[in-house]
Amino acid sequence: MRRASIRFRLTAIAVSAVVVVLTGVAFGLVTAQRSQLTTSMDTNLRQRADDIEALLRSATEVPPALTASQQEGFTQLVAAGGPVIAASPNLSGAKQLPIAYDVGRGDRLQTLSGLPVDDDPFRVLSRTVEVDGLPAVLHVGTNYDVVGDSTEALTTSLAISIPVVVVLLAGLVWWLVGRTLGPVEDIRAEVAAITAADLSRRVPEPTTGDEIASLAGTMNQMLSRIETAVEQQQRFVADASHELRSPLTRMRSELEVDLITAEGENRNRLESVRDEVVELQRLVEDLLQLARADAGKERVPAEPVDLDDIVLDEAKQLQASGRVTVDMTAVSGAQVVGDHRQLRRAIHNVADNAGRHATALVTFTLRETNGMAEMTVADDGPGIAANKAELIFERFGRIDESRSRHQGGTGLGLAIARDIARRHGGDLVIDPSHEGGAKFLLRLPVA
Repeated sequence: MRRASIRFRLTAIAVSAVVVVLTGVAFGLVTAQRSQLTTSMDTNLRQRADDIEALLRSATEVPPALTASQQEGFTQLVAAGGPVIAASPNLSGAKQLPIAYDVGRGDRLQTLSGLPVDDDPFRVLSRTVEVDGLPAVLHVGTNYDVVGDSTEALTTSLAISIPVVVVLLAGLVWWLVGRTLGPVEDIRAEVAAITAADLSRRVPEPTTGDEIASLAGTMNQMLSRIETAVEQQQRFVADASHELRSPLTRMRSELEVDLITAEGENRNRLESVRDEVVELQRLVEDLLQLARADAGKERVPAEPVDLDDIVLDEAKQLQASGRVTVDMTAVSGAQVVGDHRQLRRAIHNVADNAGRHATALVTFTLRETNGMAEMTVADDGPGIAANKAELIFERFGRIDESRSRHQGGTGLGLAIARDIARRHGGDLVIDPSHEGGAKFLLRLPVA
Protein backbone atom coordinates (compact mmCIF):
# COMPACT_ATOMS: atom_id res chain seq x y z
CA MET A 1 0.00 0.00 0.00
CA ARG A 2 1.34 3.40 -0.97
CA ARG A 3 2.01 5.68 1.96
CA ALA A 4 0.51 9.15 2.09
CA SER A 5 2.87 11.86 0.84
CA ILE A 6 4.41 14.45 3.13
CA ARG A 7 2.44 17.09 1.25
CA PHE A 8 -0.84 15.34 2.03
CA ARG A 9 0.08 14.71 5.67
CA LEU A 10 1.18 18.29 6.32
CA THR A 11 -1.97 19.63 4.68
CA ALA A 12 -4.14 17.23 6.66
CA ILE A 13 -2.43 18.16 9.95
CA ALA A 14 -2.71 21.90 9.28
CA VAL A 15 -6.35 21.65 8.22
CA SER A 16 -7.23 19.44 11.20
CA ALA A 17 -5.58 21.87 13.60
CA VAL A 18 -7.40 24.82 12.07
CA VAL A 19 -10.73 22.96 12.15
CA VAL A 20 -10.25 22.22 15.86
CA VAL A 21 -9.28 25.83 16.62
CA LEU A 22 -12.07 27.39 14.55
CA THR A 23 -14.64 25.00 15.99
CA GLY A 24 -13.54 25.91 19.51
CA VAL A 25 -13.59 29.62 18.68
CA ALA A 26 -17.03 29.30 17.07
CA PHE A 27 -18.41 27.47 20.10
CA GLY A 28 -16.93 30.14 22.36
CA LEU A 29 -18.42 32.96 20.27
CA VAL A 30 -21.89 31.42 20.26
CA THR A 31 -21.71 30.73 23.99
CA ALA A 32 -20.43 34.22 24.76
CA GLN A 33 -23.11 35.87 22.64
CA ARG A 34 -25.86 33.77 24.22
CA SER A 35 -24.53 34.59 27.70
CA GLN A 36 -24.19 38.31 26.96
CA LEU A 37 -27.69 38.62 25.50
CA THR A 38 -29.18 36.59 28.33
CA THR A 39 -27.39 38.73 30.93
CA SER A 40 -28.69 41.90 29.27
CA MET A 41 -32.20 40.46 29.20
CA ASP A 42 -31.98 39.50 32.88
CA THR A 43 -30.90 43.03 33.72
CA ASN A 44 -33.96 44.44 31.95
CA LEU A 45 -36.22 41.97 33.75
CA ARG A 46 -34.83 43.02 37.13
CA GLN A 47 -35.30 46.67 36.20
CA ARG A 48 -38.95 46.04 35.25
CA ALA A 49 -39.50 44.05 38.42
CA ASP A 50 -37.96 46.87 40.49
CA ASP A 51 -40.26 49.40 38.82
CA ILE A 52 -43.37 47.31 39.47
CA GLU A 53 -42.31 46.65 43.06
CA ALA A 54 -41.80 50.40 43.61
CA LEU A 55 -45.23 51.04 42.10
CA LEU A 56 -46.83 48.54 44.49
CA ARG A 57 -45.20 50.24 47.48
CA SER A 58 -46.30 53.73 46.49
CA ALA A 59 -49.82 52.89 45.32
CA THR A 60 -52.67 52.75 47.79
CA GLU A 61 -54.35 50.16 45.67
CA VAL A 62 -53.00 47.50 43.30
CA PRO A 63 -53.93 48.38 39.74
CA PRO A 64 -55.74 45.50 38.02
CA ALA A 65 -53.52 45.83 34.93
CA LEU A 66 -49.71 45.85 35.06
CA THR A 67 -47.82 47.31 32.13
CA ALA A 68 -46.08 44.93 29.73
CA SER A 69 -45.76 45.11 25.99
CA GLN A 70 -47.85 42.59 24.09
CA GLN A 71 -44.88 41.72 21.91
CA GLU A 72 -42.13 41.77 24.50
CA GLY A 73 -43.55 39.76 27.37
CA PHE A 74 -45.92 39.60 30.27
CA THR A 75 -46.40 40.43 33.96
CA GLN A 76 -48.47 38.55 36.55
CA LEU A 77 -48.90 39.19 40.29
CA VAL A 78 -50.18 36.21 42.27
CA ALA A 79 -51.09 36.05 45.95
CA ALA A 80 -49.12 33.41 47.85
CA GLY A 81 -51.27 30.32 47.57
CA GLY A 82 -54.11 32.40 46.26
CA PRO A 83 -55.63 33.95 43.15
CA VAL A 84 -54.16 36.24 40.50
CA ILE A 85 -54.06 39.80 41.85
CA ALA A 86 -53.07 41.65 38.67
CA ALA A 87 -51.59 40.93 35.25
CA SER A 88 -50.52 42.53 32.00
CA PRO A 89 -53.21 43.02 29.34
CA ASN A 90 -52.12 39.92 27.40
CA LEU A 91 -52.85 37.79 30.50
CA SER A 92 -56.11 39.49 31.45
CA GLY A 93 -58.50 36.91 32.90
CA ALA A 94 -55.87 34.13 32.63
CA LYS A 95 -55.21 31.66 35.39
CA GLN A 96 -52.05 31.51 37.43
CA LEU A 97 -49.06 30.69 35.18
CA PRO A 98 -47.46 27.28 35.83
CA ILE A 99 -44.16 28.72 37.02
CA ALA A 100 -42.36 26.92 39.84
CA TYR A 101 -41.27 29.29 42.60
CA ASP A 102 -40.91 29.09 46.38
CA VAL A 103 -42.18 32.17 48.19
CA GLY A 104 -39.46 34.05 50.03
CA ARG A 105 -36.47 32.57 48.19
CA GLY A 106 -35.55 35.77 46.34
CA ASP A 107 -35.21 36.35 42.61
CA ARG A 108 -35.31 33.28 40.37
CA LEU A 109 -34.48 33.48 36.66
CA GLN A 110 -35.41 30.66 34.29
CA THR A 111 -36.15 30.02 30.63
CA LEU A 112 -39.53 28.42 30.07
CA SER A 113 -41.50 27.16 27.10
CA GLY A 114 -45.13 26.16 26.70
CA LEU A 115 -46.59 29.04 28.69
CA PRO A 116 -50.16 30.01 27.74
CA VAL A 117 -48.90 33.47 26.76
CA ASP A 118 -47.31 32.34 23.48
CA ASP A 119 -45.62 29.35 21.85
CA ASP A 120 -42.23 31.04 22.04
CA PRO A 121 -39.82 30.48 24.94
CA PHE A 122 -39.72 33.18 27.63
CA ARG A 123 -37.13 34.39 30.07
CA VAL A 124 -38.94 34.74 33.39
CA LEU A 125 -37.99 36.51 36.61
CA SER A 126 -39.93 35.44 39.72
CA ARG A 127 -39.72 37.56 42.91
CA THR A 128 -41.44 37.70 46.27
CA VAL A 129 -43.14 41.08 46.94
CA GLU A 130 -45.52 42.44 49.59
CA VAL A 131 -49.10 43.40 48.76
CA ASP A 132 -51.09 44.91 51.60
CA GLY A 133 -48.60 43.42 54.06
CA LEU A 134 -49.00 39.92 52.67
CA PRO A 135 -46.46 38.00 50.54
CA ALA A 136 -47.18 37.68 46.84
CA VAL A 137 -45.24 36.42 43.78
CA LEU A 138 -44.40 38.68 40.88
CA HIS A 139 -43.63 36.99 37.52
CA VAL A 140 -42.03 39.20 34.88
CA GLY A 141 -41.26 37.60 31.51
CA THR A 142 -39.89 38.64 28.17
CA ASN A 143 -39.73 36.87 24.83
CA TYR A 144 -36.51 34.84 24.55
CA ASP A 145 -36.65 34.64 20.75
CA VAL A 146 -34.29 37.58 20.34
CA VAL A 147 -31.52 35.54 21.99
CA GLY A 148 -32.34 32.38 20.05
CA ASP A 149 -32.63 34.22 16.73
CA SER A 150 -29.40 36.12 17.22
CA THR A 151 -27.53 32.99 18.30
CA GLU A 152 -28.96 31.00 15.42
CA ALA A 153 -27.93 33.69 12.93
CA LEU A 154 -24.38 33.65 14.31
CA THR A 155 -24.29 29.85 14.24
CA THR A 156 -25.49 29.78 10.63
CA SER A 157 -22.89 32.36 9.60
CA LEU A 158 -20.13 30.39 11.28
CA ALA A 159 -21.37 27.10 9.81
CA ILE A 160 -21.02 28.62 6.34
CA SER A 161 -17.84 30.62 6.80
CA ILE A 162 -15.75 28.02 8.65
CA PRO A 163 -15.91 25.34 5.88
CA VAL A 164 -15.12 28.03 3.28
CA VAL A 165 -12.12 29.18 5.33
CA VAL A 166 -10.98 25.57 5.83
CA VAL A 167 -11.21 24.80 2.09
CA LEU A 168 -9.31 27.96 1.20
CA LEU A 169 -6.71 27.23 3.84
CA ALA A 170 -6.34 23.62 2.63
CA GLY A 171 -5.74 24.86 -0.91
CA LEU A 172 -3.23 27.44 0.28
CA VAL A 173 -1.32 24.95 2.46
CA TRP A 174 -1.36 22.35 -0.34
CA TRP A 175 0.09 24.90 -2.76
CA LEU A 176 2.69 26.22 -0.31
CA VAL A 177 3.86 22.75 0.75
CA GLY A 178 3.97 21.62 -2.87
CA ARG A 179 6.03 24.67 -3.79
CA THR A 180 8.35 24.06 -0.84
CA LEU A 181 8.78 20.34 -1.57
CA GLY A 182 9.05 20.79 -5.34
CA PRO A 183 12.87 20.78 -5.24
CA VAL A 184 12.77 17.62 -3.12
CA GLU A 185 10.79 15.83 -5.84
CA ASP A 186 13.28 17.06 -8.45
CA ILE A 187 16.12 15.69 -6.32
CA ARG A 188 14.32 12.36 -5.85
CA ALA A 189 13.62 11.99 -9.57
CA GLU A 190 17.24 12.71 -10.47
CA VAL A 191 18.58 10.29 -7.85
CA ALA A 192 16.20 7.60 -9.13
CA ALA A 193 17.57 8.11 -12.65
CA ILE A 194 21.22 7.77 -11.58
CA THR A 195 22.63 4.30 -12.28
CA ALA A 196 25.99 2.65 -11.85
CA ALA A 197 26.56 3.09 -15.60
CA ASP A 198 26.43 6.89 -15.28
CA LEU A 199 27.49 8.33 -11.94
CA SER A 200 28.36 11.71 -13.44
CA ARG A 201 24.83 13.06 -13.01
CA ARG A 202 24.07 15.43 -10.16
CA VAL A 203 20.88 16.57 -8.46
CA PRO A 204 19.64 20.14 -9.02
CA GLU A 205 20.62 22.57 -6.26
CA PRO A 206 17.96 25.22 -5.44
CA THR A 207 19.15 28.82 -5.05
CA THR A 208 16.99 29.38 -1.97
CA GLY A 209 19.85 28.83 0.48
CA ASP A 210 17.61 26.84 2.84
CA GLU A 211 17.82 23.32 4.28
CA ILE A 212 16.73 21.73 0.99
CA ALA A 213 19.54 23.52 -0.84
CA SER A 214 21.98 22.24 1.79
CA LEU A 215 20.60 18.71 1.34
CA ALA A 216 21.09 18.91 -2.44
CA GLY A 217 24.66 20.18 -2.03
CA THR A 218 25.50 17.42 0.46
CA MET A 219 23.98 14.79 -1.84
CA ASN A 220 26.05 16.04 -4.78
CA GLN A 221 29.19 15.83 -2.67
CA MET A 222 28.26 12.26 -1.74
CA LEU A 223 27.66 11.39 -5.41
CA SER A 224 31.08 12.80 -6.28
CA ARG A 225 32.72 10.61 -3.65
CA ILE A 226 30.81 7.56 -4.87
CA GLU A 227 31.77 8.27 -8.48
CA THR A 228 35.42 8.60 -7.53
CA ALA A 229 35.36 5.38 -5.49
CA VAL A 230 33.62 3.42 -8.25
CA GLU A 231 36.02 4.72 -10.89
CA GLN A 232 38.98 3.70 -8.73
CA GLN A 233 37.50 0.25 -8.21
CA GLN A 234 36.75 -0.23 -11.90
CA ARG A 235 40.20 0.99 -12.87
CA PHE A 236 41.81 -1.37 -10.38
CA VAL A 237 39.83 -4.37 -11.65
CA ALA A 238 40.53 -3.52 -15.28
CA ASP A 239 44.23 -2.86 -14.69
CA ALA A 240 44.70 -5.96 -12.58
CA SER A 241 42.85 -8.15 -15.09
CA HIS A 242 44.77 -6.67 -18.00
CA GLU A 243 48.09 -7.21 -16.27
CA LEU A 244 47.22 -10.82 -15.54
CA ARG A 245 46.35 -11.73 -19.12
CA SER A 246 49.90 -11.82 -20.48
CA PRO A 247 51.53 -13.94 -17.73
CA LEU A 248 48.61 -16.35 -17.74
CA THR A 249 48.85 -16.71 -21.51
CA ARG A 250 52.60 -17.42 -21.24
CA MET A 251 52.04 -19.94 -18.44
CA ARG A 252 49.41 -21.76 -20.48
CA SER A 253 51.63 -21.85 -23.56
CA GLU A 254 54.58 -23.24 -21.59
CA LEU A 255 52.39 -25.85 -19.93
CA GLU A 256 50.95 -27.00 -23.24
CA VAL A 257 54.46 -27.26 -24.70
CA ASP A 258 55.59 -29.31 -21.71
CA LEU A 259 52.52 -31.56 -22.07
CA ILE A 260 53.69 -32.67 -25.52
CA THR A 261 56.57 -34.66 -24.03
CA ALA A 262 55.27 -35.26 -20.49
CA GLU A 263 54.23 -38.73 -19.39
CA GLY A 264 52.75 -40.51 -16.38
CA GLU A 265 52.31 -38.70 -13.10
CA ASN A 266 54.14 -35.65 -14.38
CA ARG A 267 51.60 -35.31 -17.24
CA ASN A 268 48.66 -35.55 -14.84
CA ARG A 269 50.17 -32.82 -12.67
CA LEU A 270 50.78 -30.54 -15.66
CA GLU A 271 47.22 -31.08 -16.95
CA SER A 272 45.85 -30.16 -13.54
CA VAL A 273 47.93 -27.00 -13.45
CA ARG A 274 46.92 -26.15 -17.02
CA ASP A 275 43.22 -26.53 -16.14
CA GLU A 276 43.68 -24.15 -13.23
CA VAL A 277 45.40 -21.63 -15.51
CA VAL A 278 42.58 -21.94 -18.05
CA GLU A 279 40.10 -21.27 -15.27
CA LEU A 280 42.08 -18.21 -14.20
CA GLN A 281 42.06 -16.97 -17.81
CA ARG A 282 38.30 -17.31 -17.94
CA LEU A 283 37.97 -15.45 -14.64
CA VAL A 284 40.23 -12.65 -15.87
CA GLU A 285 38.25 -12.33 -19.10
CA ASP A 286 34.99 -12.21 -17.14
CA LEU A 287 36.36 -9.53 -14.83
CA LEU A 288 37.49 -7.46 -17.81
CA GLN A 289 34.04 -7.83 -19.38
CA LEU A 290 32.33 -6.64 -16.20
CA ALA A 291 34.79 -3.78 -15.74
CA ARG A 292 34.12 -2.54 -19.27
CA ALA A 293 30.37 -2.90 -18.77
CA ASP A 294 30.42 -1.02 -15.43
CA ALA A 295 32.48 1.74 -17.00
CA GLY A 296 29.98 2.06 -19.85
CA LYS A 297 32.55 1.06 -22.46
CA GLU A 298 30.49 -1.87 -23.77
CA ARG A 299 28.39 -0.21 -26.46
CA VAL A 300 25.55 -1.99 -28.26
CA PRO A 301 25.72 -1.38 -32.02
CA ALA A 302 22.46 -1.50 -33.97
CA GLU A 303 23.37 -4.41 -36.23
CA PRO A 304 21.02 -7.23 -37.30
CA VAL A 305 21.94 -10.52 -35.66
CA ASP A 306 20.55 -13.93 -36.62
CA LEU A 307 20.00 -15.33 -33.16
CA ASP A 308 19.16 -18.82 -34.44
CA ASP A 309 22.65 -19.15 -35.97
CA ILE A 310 24.28 -18.38 -32.62
CA VAL A 311 21.97 -20.76 -30.74
CA LEU A 312 22.56 -23.62 -33.16
CA ASP A 313 26.35 -23.08 -33.08
CA GLU A 314 26.43 -23.15 -29.27
CA ALA A 315 24.13 -26.19 -29.17
CA LYS A 316 26.36 -28.08 -31.63
CA GLN A 317 29.50 -27.22 -29.66
CA LEU A 318 27.87 -28.50 -26.49
CA GLN A 319 26.81 -31.66 -28.29
CA ALA A 320 30.33 -32.15 -29.68
CA SER A 321 31.75 -32.12 -26.17
CA GLY A 322 30.02 -35.45 -25.60
CA ARG A 323 28.99 -34.60 -22.05
CA VAL A 324 25.23 -34.52 -22.65
CA THR A 325 22.59 -35.09 -25.31
CA VAL A 326 21.36 -31.87 -26.92
CA ASP A 327 17.84 -31.33 -28.29
CA MET A 328 17.64 -28.41 -30.72
CA THR A 329 14.59 -29.42 -32.73
CA ALA A 330 12.51 -26.48 -31.43
CA VAL A 331 14.96 -23.81 -32.61
CA SER A 332 13.35 -21.58 -35.24
CA GLY A 333 14.49 -18.38 -36.97
CA ALA A 334 14.73 -15.13 -35.02
CA GLN A 335 16.58 -11.91 -35.77
CA VAL A 336 17.45 -9.21 -33.25
CA VAL A 337 19.45 -5.98 -33.28
CA GLY A 338 22.65 -5.71 -31.29
CA ASP A 339 26.24 -6.85 -30.97
CA HIS A 340 26.92 -10.31 -32.41
CA ARG A 341 29.98 -10.90 -30.18
CA GLN A 342 28.22 -9.93 -26.95
CA LEU A 343 25.09 -11.96 -27.72
CA ARG A 344 27.22 -15.01 -28.55
CA ARG A 345 28.96 -14.67 -25.21
CA ALA A 346 25.67 -14.42 -23.35
CA ILE A 347 24.23 -17.51 -25.05
CA HIS A 348 27.51 -19.38 -24.58
CA ASN A 349 27.49 -18.66 -20.84
CA VAL A 350 23.90 -19.93 -20.49
CA ALA A 351 24.58 -23.01 -22.59
CA ASP A 352 27.83 -23.76 -20.73
CA ASN A 353 26.03 -23.45 -17.40
CA ALA A 354 23.34 -25.91 -18.53
CA GLY A 355 25.90 -28.35 -19.91
CA ARG A 356 27.88 -28.39 -16.66
CA HIS A 357 24.86 -29.06 -14.47
CA ALA A 358 22.75 -31.31 -16.70
CA THR A 359 22.49 -35.02 -15.94
CA ALA A 360 21.99 -36.24 -19.52
CA LEU A 361 19.94 -33.78 -21.58
CA VAL A 362 19.98 -30.09 -22.55
CA THR A 363 17.09 -28.67 -24.59
CA PHE A 364 17.27 -25.49 -26.69
CA THR A 365 14.21 -23.61 -28.02
CA LEU A 366 13.92 -20.35 -29.95
CA ARG A 367 10.87 -18.54 -31.27
CA GLU A 368 9.46 -15.08 -31.97
CA THR A 369 6.35 -14.01 -30.02
CA ASN A 370 4.74 -10.60 -29.37
CA GLY A 371 7.70 -8.71 -30.80
CA MET A 372 10.23 -10.60 -28.67
CA ALA A 373 12.68 -13.37 -29.47
CA GLU A 374 12.49 -15.98 -26.71
CA MET A 375 15.26 -18.51 -26.23
CA THR A 376 15.14 -21.17 -23.53
CA VAL A 377 17.89 -23.50 -22.35
CA ALA A 378 16.70 -26.30 -20.06
CA ASP A 379 18.75 -28.96 -18.30
CA ASP A 380 17.72 -32.06 -16.34
CA GLY A 381 20.02 -31.33 -13.44
CA PRO A 382 19.23 -30.72 -9.77
CA GLY A 383 17.41 -27.46 -10.49
CA ILE A 384 17.34 -24.23 -8.51
CA ALA A 385 15.15 -23.41 -5.53
CA ALA A 386 12.70 -20.55 -6.14
CA ASN A 387 14.08 -18.51 -3.23
CA LYS A 388 17.58 -18.68 -4.73
CA ALA A 389 16.64 -17.92 -8.34
CA GLU A 390 18.14 -14.42 -8.21
CA LEU A 391 21.29 -15.42 -6.32
CA ILE A 392 22.82 -17.19 -9.32
CA PHE A 393 22.70 -13.93 -11.30
CA GLU A 394 24.80 -12.14 -8.69
CA ARG A 395 28.52 -11.85 -9.18
CA PHE A 396 30.25 -14.85 -7.62
CA GLY A 397 26.82 -16.03 -6.49
CA ARG A 398 26.80 -19.54 -4.97
CA ILE A 399 23.75 -21.58 -4.03
CA ASP A 400 25.01 -25.08 -3.31
CA GLU A 401 27.73 -27.60 -4.01
CA SER A 402 26.15 -28.85 -7.24
CA ARG A 403 26.56 -25.42 -8.85
CA SER A 404 30.01 -24.45 -7.61
CA ARG A 405 33.35 -23.51 -9.06
CA HIS A 406 34.52 -27.12 -8.68
CA GLN A 407 32.54 -27.91 -11.83
CA GLY A 408 34.29 -25.20 -13.85
CA GLY A 409 32.20 -22.09 -13.21
CA THR A 410 33.62 -18.73 -12.18
CA GLY A 411 30.38 -17.45 -10.72
CA LEU A 412 30.32 -14.59 -13.23
CA GLY A 413 28.95 -16.17 -16.42
CA LEU A 414 25.25 -15.74 -15.70
CA ALA A 415 25.78 -12.24 -14.29
CA ILE A 416 27.52 -11.27 -17.54
CA ALA A 417 24.78 -12.92 -19.62
CA ARG A 418 22.02 -11.00 -17.83
CA ASP A 419 23.96 -7.74 -18.12
CA ILE A 420 24.32 -8.25 -21.90
CA ALA A 421 20.63 -9.11 -22.24
CA ARG A 422 19.52 -6.02 -20.38
CA ARG A 423 21.83 -3.74 -22.35
CA HIS A 424 20.13 -5.13 -25.46
CA GLY A 425 16.69 -4.20 -24.11
CA GLY A 426 15.80 -7.70 -22.89
CA ASP A 427 16.34 -9.86 -19.82
CA LEU A 428 17.53 -13.25 -18.63
CA VAL A 429 15.47 -15.05 -15.98
CA ILE A 430 14.72 -18.52 -14.64
CA ASP A 431 11.39 -20.05 -15.64
CA PRO A 432 9.71 -20.76 -12.26
CA SER A 433 7.16 -23.14 -13.81
CA HIS A 434 9.78 -25.59 -15.10
CA GLU A 435 10.20 -28.85 -13.19
CA GLY A 436 12.99 -31.41 -13.30
CA GLY A 437 16.02 -29.15 -13.61
CA ALA A 438 16.64 -25.50 -14.44
CA LYS A 439 15.24 -23.59 -17.40
CA PHE A 440 16.67 -20.21 -18.41
CA LEU A 441 14.61 -17.79 -20.50
CA LEU A 442 16.37 -15.12 -22.60
CA ARG A 443 14.08 -12.49 -24.13
CA LEU A 444 15.28 -9.88 -26.65
CA PRO A 445 13.37 -7.42 -28.89
CA VAL A 446 13.17 -8.67 -32.47
CA ALA A 447 14.64 -6.61 -35.30
